[in-house]
Amino acid sequence: MSSSIVSKKSYGVDVASFQKENVSYTGAKFAIVKLTQGTGYINPKAKAQIKSAKAHGLLTMGYFYANHSGSVTRARAEAKYAVEKAKAYGVPAGSYIADDWEEGSGNSVNGGASANTDAVLAAMQVIKEAGYKPLVYSGAFNLRNHLSTSRIVKSFGTCLWVASYKVMGRQDSADFNYFPSMDGVAIWQFTDNYRGLGVDGNITLVDLKISSGNQSPKKVNKTVESPSQHPVVKWNIGAVAVVSNSKGAYVYTSSKLDKRESDKLKPCGSVWQVLGFENGAVKVGKNQYFDGRAVYVKTNPIAYNDAKHGVAKIVMPHTHALDAPKADAGKVYGLELNSKVEIQGRVGRFLRIKEKHNGKTVYVTGNRAYIVL
Repeated sequence: MSSSIVSKKSYGVDVASFQKENVSYTGAKFAIVKLTQGTGYINPKAKAQIKSAKAHGLLTMGYFYANHSGSVTRARAEAKYAVEKAKAYGVPAGSYIADDWEEGSGNSVNGGASANTDAVLAAMQVIKEAGYKPLVYSGAFNLRNHLSTSRIVKSFGTCLWVASYKVMGRQDSADFNYFPSMDGVAIWQFTDNYRGLGVDGNITLVDLKISSGNQSPKKVNKTVESPSQHPVVKWNIGAVAVVSNSKGAYVYTSSKLDKRESDKLKPCGSVWQVLGFENGAVKVGKNQYFDGRAVYVKTNPIAYNDAKHGVAKIVMPHTHALDAPKADAGKVYGLELNSKVEIQGRVGRFLRIKEKHNGKTVYVTGNRAYIVL
């Protein structure tokens, strides 16, 4: 029977088609099995490796090798493909799935950190909405230079799986004098030849836990796709937590989730600004936390990326399209309350909308047209 929790500083392995189907390695407490690559390749040993890892009592996780580069559309498709195989092959619900995002084999890291990060966040959101915990894997150099790890960690908490080797060749244990100091690291891959066994060696920096939650992943997906679960937020709010548990969720006074703020449940569909992540809990206020299993987090890339496209909803009456992104801009035409407009970027707190007037770009003030997530 597979483990549902491993403590920090535990060793584990990650395996692909290059490794044997029997996932049994000295000292390993967890295994991360390659599921897919892109949307057309399946690791032929994945099903057997997952079964073996669970039979050996390992906390069993999965990963897919990214081919999506900086494309949000491809990232979502690849993550969906991986999730489908994870469910079919027995990766436990509530376990972890990683986006293995590195240079080569169809993936490019050179398209710009902003676009790259948008794509990785999109993949991680698909994983989250499917009932798994998202991770992103890459080398330390890529994480520092080709992604915004601060955005990723802000959205998904301690979720980095970083590769950094002190030496090439056999290593039996992790030397933390060499650890690549970074915020948000959950797992460190410290060697490609653990104990001389021809398999990558990893060590956890935090406790890893399979969270079953109160709902099946199918029910979570149904909730996520409900129109009432698409909140609108100010342009500068980076992420929100939406209560997805149909019965509601309690607010706790610490990230240990050991004391409730009150016995009154916050209703399903209620929206809270995310202020951070601690120990798997979602911080939504001063000394206010949700259990991460009872909410899902929606990120707002527009808050970080002024070139991001999206949809905005007009939330105030008497709103007008403006002829320039400035406070004293002229009013061009009116916008109907509760109507939606496509936005093609942002200039400060002004949203650049798709419609043009006499061939010129028009804008709307950010506090009058909230972003639909």
